Amino acid sequence: MLSLKHLSEQLTSSKPVWELQSPSGGWLKALRQALGLSLKSVAERLKLTPQSIHQFEKSEAIGSISLRQLEAVAGAMGCRVVYAIVPRQGTLEALANAERHAALQAVQHSMALEGQAVEHPETLP
Repeated sequence: MLSLKHLSEQLTSSKPVWELQSPSGGWLKALRQALGLSLKSVAERLKLTPQSIHQFEKSEAIGSISLRQLEAVAGAMGCRVVYAIVPRQGTLEALANAERHAALQAVQHSMALEGQAVEHPETLP
């Protein structure tokens, strides 16, 4: 279980959000426990059963929760969901350049197989 202080430090650090490590049991459970909220209290806010909240926490931990469900439970705890897709490594520009390079190589390979190779492919746009 993450303490309120540890969780707060992680969420307010100067690290970019994409460098955050998800708690092993998921954000919902970690936040609920750090805030001192019971399953029952969160469930009452959403007019659900404590078992439903527990199931949402389990679903998040295994990666099968929907964004709508995640946002609802987070909202009931006074939080919001921040959703982003970021490159595994490096920058988005570097990833785009690598993808363009791979596509160009595939075209050059195909053309070579067809006997239509270009002598100086590096001059292509």
